Amino acid sequence: MKRSLGLPSVKRVMQGYAMRLLLLSLLLVSNIVVAQEPSVLDKKVSYQASKLPLTTVLKEIRSLTNVRFTYNTDLIRRQPAVTVSLKQGTLEELLKLILANTKLQFSVDMGGIVIYPDKPQPNTSDDLSIVVTGQVRSANDEPLEGATVQALSSKEGTVTLADGMFSLVVKEKEQLRVSLVGMKTVYVTAKKVTLLSIKMDTAAQVIQEVVVNGYQKIDARMSTAAVFKLTAAEILQPGASSVDKMLQGKVPGLMIINNSGGVNAKPTIRMRGTSTFVGNASPLWVIDGVVRPDPVDLSSTLLNNVVSDAQNGNYALIGNAVSGLNPYDVESITFLKDAAATAIYGVRAANGVIMVTTKKGKAGPMQVSYNTDLSFEARPSYNNLNLMNSKERVALSRQLAEDGTIYRNDNGFTERVSYEGLLQSLHAREITEDQFKTGVSKLETRNQDWFKLLFRNAMSMTHAISLSGGAGKTTYYASLSYADRKGAAKLDGLKRYTADISIHSELGKKLSVDVQLMGNYNKSQGYYSTVNPLSYALQTARIIDKDDFYPVKASGINIIKPLPAPLTFNMLNELAQTENSASTRSAMANISLTYKIASGWIFHNTTNAITDASDAMTAAYEQSYFIGIQRGWNYGVVPTDKMKNISQMANGGLATLINQNAVTVSTRNMVEYNTSFFKERDLFNFTAGNEISSAQSKGVSSTEPGYYPDRGQSFYANDLSRHYYSQHNITNTTTNTVSYFSTAAYSLNNKYVLSATIRTDGSNRFGQFSNSKFLPNYGLSAKWNAGNETWLQNSRQVSGLQFRASYGTQGNVVNAVGPNLIASYTGADAINQVTGEPSLTIKSLPYPDLRWEKTYQWNIGTDISFFERRVNLSVDYYAKKSVDLITNRIIPFEYGMNDMYKNAGTVLNRGWELALTIEAIRRKNTNLSFTFQNSKNYNQVAADEYSNAYPSYFTGGALTPGKPISGFYSYAYNGLNHNTGIPTFKNLDNQKSALDPTRFLVYSGQTQPLLHGSFASSFRYKSLSVTANFYYSVGASRRLNSLIVKNDYNGVPNPLANVSKDLIDRWRKPGDETTTNIPVVKELSPITDKIWIPYGLENQVTGLGVSPYVAYNQSDFRVVNSSFVRCNYLNFSYLIPPVLCKRAGVRSMTAGLSVNNLFTITSKKLKGQDPEIDGVGTTALPITRQYAMSLRVDF
Repeated sequence: MKRSLGLPSVKRVMQGYAMRLLLLSLLLVSNIVVAQEPSVLDKKVSYQASKLPLTTVLKEIRSLTNVRFTYNTDLIRRQPAVTVSLKQGTLEELLKLILANTKLQFSVDMGGIVIYPDKPQPNTSDDLSIVVTGQVRSANDEPLEGATVQALSSKEGTVTLADGMFSLVVKEKEQLRVSLVGMKTVYVTAKKVTLLSIKMDTAAQVIQEVVVNGYQKIDARMSTAAVFKLTAAEILQPGASSVDKMLQGKVPGLMIINNSGGVNAKPTIRMRGTSTFVGNASPLWVIDGVVRPDPVDLSSTLLNNVVSDAQNGNYALIGNAVSGLNPYDVESITFLKDAAATAIYGVRAANGVIMVTTKKGKAGPMQVSYNTDLSFEARPSYNNLNLMNSKERVALSRQLAEDGTIYRNDNGFTERVSYEGLLQSLHAREITEDQFKTGVSKLETRNQDWFKLLFRNAMSMTHAISLSGGAGKTTYYASLSYADRKGAAKLDGLKRYTADISIHSELGKKLSVDVQLMGNYNKSQGYYSTVNPLSYALQTARIIDKDDFYPVKASGINIIKPLPAPLTFNMLNELAQTENSASTRSAMANISLTYKIASGWIFHNTTNAITDASDAMTAAYEQSYFIGIQRGWNYGVVPTDKMKNISQMANGGLATLINQNAVTVSTRNMVEYNTSFFKERDLFNFTAGNEISSAQSKGVSSTEPGYYPDRGQSFYANDLSRHYYSQHNITNTTTNTVSYFSTAAYSLNNKYVLSATIRTDGSNRFGQFSNSKFLPNYGLSAKWNAGNETWLQNSRQVSGLQFRASYGTQGNVVNAVGPNLIASYTGADAINQVTGEPSLTIKSLPYPDLRWEKTYQWNIGTDISFFERRVNLSVDYYAKKSVDLITNRIIPFEYGMNDMYKNAGTVLNRGWELALTIEAIRRKNTNLSFTFQNSKNYNQVAADEYSNAYPSYFTGGALTPGKPISGFYSYAYNGLNHNTGIPTFKNLDNQKSALDPTRFLVYSGQTQPLLHGSFASSFRYKSLSVTANFYYSVGASRRLNSLIVKNDYNGVPNPLANVSKDLIDRWRKPGDETTTNIPVVKELSPITDKIWIPYGLENQVTGLGVSPYVAYNQSDFRVVNSSFVRCNYLNFSYLIPPVLCKRAGVRSMTAGLSVNNLFTITSKKLKGQDPEIDGVGTTALPITRQYAMSLRVDF
């Protein structure tokens, strides 16, 4: 039975006929197109040559016609010279003419011309020349463009086209080597086949293909220096407030100490130790080849003693050279460590160089990327802190009262807030027994959480968007970002706005131009110099109510009756009535020109200008406790006329304004020459150039009393207030430098490389004394690439092996020290009160013999890879000697000063660095790798006769010959006195004093770690990645926070101060010294209980009196090992499947979750004290745990 066709069936039949008709039409059209496509032999060409080698003729024809030629080079070189003349002929006619006197033929293959022998010579089969046509593809079957195909015997070579195709004339059965950057090298045998198919796998790269040093891009084969490179993915750490804080533990030889957890805090950065005593010891920051100075050279300001405590706290908010850098703009960071790498920077590179390369545009359609991270920072708490709660604190006060130990108040007033205050009120019959018990009960249960009041759970965010692309010979990259970072402390904040645009354009075949504009605006907020929330939370008893204004200090006005009431303090009021803020605006314009002069010769010019402008303000309002001290009475008290007349600040507050502007302009001209010898077996590079720069800085700081922020920020002060507090400073500095430099490098057979660099710098810092104006620095280095030796090249175990060695010099200039006398008119002493004449204050004596600081450094290193680069190991050992360092030296009394700055210091640094990477699993969908980095630095102060202040021996600031730069000393604890419980000490029974405290103090270690590094693991399964990074610091020591906050002879703690739980186990009776080392709590006599320290003039019976409690806090018993391991970073990221991205209308999307500062493992002896940040009494803020969510979207 026949079935009738319905409409759907008819439709399907018609669709089938239509498809067949379409295919037939396409086939016919394609045949017509192919038939009509002109052959390369039909190209019109005009050419003339007279007795030129055939190789030259073929190259010129290739340039004229843009047609690829494939031939055997040795065969072409043996042919006779060519004389030919043709006008408007075809390429086929021209080839027949030039090959007429040869026994060569040509044919068209893959759009190119293949030239081969007319008749093969009667040789063995191994010598027969054949035409090999092939295609190179990746493991994913994608064509690979730019792969090099080279015959190992005949040395013939070619490069694959965009479709991966190549054609080459070689000997049959000859070995071919196929290589491409980022891919494993493949070896195949030439065969007579229609198409030779070659596949390449991805290879892990240890040595970067190009090394950027800020002046040039060096072929990795020519690099001999100790450098280390991080990519953007390795650097980025969501939640971190700046790029420098992201680098801890990621670079061998780079030590980063986070002295504070504040978002505006600048970490301490040292590369291979410290090479200067009074100058800036941080590495030099370079962004895209432009040296970026700090917005304010604080080292110079402090050295000249023009910074007050308020100004110093304000400068800390301004940041450093990279505080305004958008982390999402960073492409990579290269760290230049040895003299061979840094010699090209001359006198600026003694502390190493950190080279930041930002992202640039790539040719193609515009790509838009959006990055964001949202972070949550948890506030700190009393957990794990060895501090008393309110009930324990009241119990201690009760116990002391029962023992008859009373806190003596020298201020002439009695507070009524604490247990002691209530007890005194009870004894004075001011309150009843029931009122006393009720008050004590409130104190015991109050348990005030100062961390909750002064800190917060902070939310921060960063948003960044970038656009990149290009058409033709012009590419571009532009970005905008906004960051709002809030610290755990309530007043700690930073807002950052950045903009970046860069354009690259090739203006013809020889000239290219790069233009870059970068700008940022930072707005920072912090704390007034007299206020620190961490110190207050740790040192204040938890019995105090948050609204209490408790008496702290007696009025300074003590010549009138009755005396003004004692000055009261409330922390929340103090925070509200003080301020500290700063804003920084930075901009950079950079223009680079590259001109190809001739074959191998290139001219570079880079001209740039940088501007930095900073405005800062610190102020204490009249309602603050700080102003109350200056004024003499509490805010709200109505003063008498006599009080007003004698008060140093009768009205208003105190404000300090700072304005700093800096402009740096530089230009660099450089000629570069690159060539090869012996068929590109050897490579040679040479550069020579000069650089001129000028840096001008102008600053104004002004401190004025009588400040009223609520009256239009106006000032109303009397003459007496101005006399004591009004201060104005104007600073102007100009630093001009001129430099000449040259480099040369030669690579022999890609195995042996020699390199040399020399640079000389001249500066105006030396004034008229020209003997020290110019300083030459040089670097010599060599590398042996043993992995390319024939006896190791085919090893299955060793994938690569190279050895490096370098020696050279580095320089440094301390801008704050000059050869001339420095004197100033300072404050109220500017006019002599007796004579009425101007009075100069000498800051530093003239030093006509001023010289550059200089460092000599040598380095040896090796890089080795095993098992197809699954295991990569890099080891370096270095030694540095820095001489002629500026230091403070003692001088004879007849000079009128005790000391002066001279080139007299020496420091030695040596150490080793190790970086190990193990790729345990390497599969298409799974990858597991481990990274271990370790750095060890020994530094030692050499020479002698350093001028050190006595307190600096306890803080690590003293320069002691034979000891590390950060070494510190302590009193030698000798236990508690059996009868009194007072601490005793060794070595203090000398009858004669000494100017060298090391005779009676004991060395207690160093504040900076001896060993530091990290270990990290990274796991990827398909689209999910997990990364964990752990940082460790070993060998540093630190003091515990003071056991008794009040550093005087009164060992009884202030009733309003919190104390350590250790006081529970204090000495209370004879014999307790056998079970405890916590001293007795009592008031000592400044006369009978004083400890005499034999410090003073040599061989004189004089000394320095110190309280036993002060000596106890500064004893070796209170020193602990501050080694630690911190989980810096734990990250989970997920690449959203392409199907979902396509639905969302985006190219790709990556989401991440991370935790910073997850946990810290350290000594239990620290009892909750952070092993890394500065201690109580400083401006440090705590490092807390941080959670972050990140998202990247590409459109």
